[in-house]
This record gives sequence, structure tokens and C-alpha cells, in this order.
Amino acid sequence: MDAQESHRERRTPPDSPAVAAKEEEISALREEVGQLKQAVRSHAAVDQAIGALAAISNIRPEQAWDVLTEVSQHTNVKLRLIAEQVVEWTCDGELSEEVRSALQASLARQEPCDPPQDA
Repeated sequence: MDAQESHRERRTPPDSPAVAAKEEEISALREEVGQLKQAVRSHAAVDQAIGALAAISNIRPEQAWDVLTEVSQHTNVKLRLIAEQVVEWTCDGELSEEVRSALQASLARQEPCDPPQDA
């Protein structure tokens, strides 16, 4: 018997518990990779929205985060979706009335950053 024949004989049958366990593990890992990809996209949208709100409204990033979370809570819309809407709003000026109203109210409660001091 040569090495190839020996290798073929030692293969795990396709219906064995070991193969099923490996397939289950692969499936779980694929699902986890998908979730991680979505988390990265969500994180990017939130970071972009924080930056946009901070720049447009002259507030600190921590305040922009507070605004996003407050708008999310008041509108009962997921934070990621609010962030995506804010990012789109910077491009096309479109926001739903509910989100626009909650955003304006939250921004009105924020203290602006101190203006830069001339040297």
C-alpha cells in the first residue's frame, strides 16, 4: 500500500460526528465574521456621525456621542441607524421630522466649545 492509498483509507467519513462538528464550527465562525463585519461598519458610521455633529455644531466628540444616544432613545431608533441618517444628512440635507426635532432639541442643550484664543 502506498502513501496515497493509506491517506485515503484514514479519511473521516462524511457522515461522521467529527465532520459534523467541524461543519458546525465553520458555520459558527462564518456567522461571527459576518457579525464582526457589521460591527465595523456600524462603528464607522457612528464615528463619522460624531465627527460631523462635532464639526457642524461646535461641540466636543463626547457631546456628539451624547446627542446621538439621546436622539436614539427619544426616537426609539437604533443608534447605528441614527448615525447613518446623520451621515447622509450631511450630504443631502434630508432627515425625518422626528429625528430632526430630537436632534435640534438635544443640540440646543449642549454647550459649544470655547472659541480658540488668539495668541
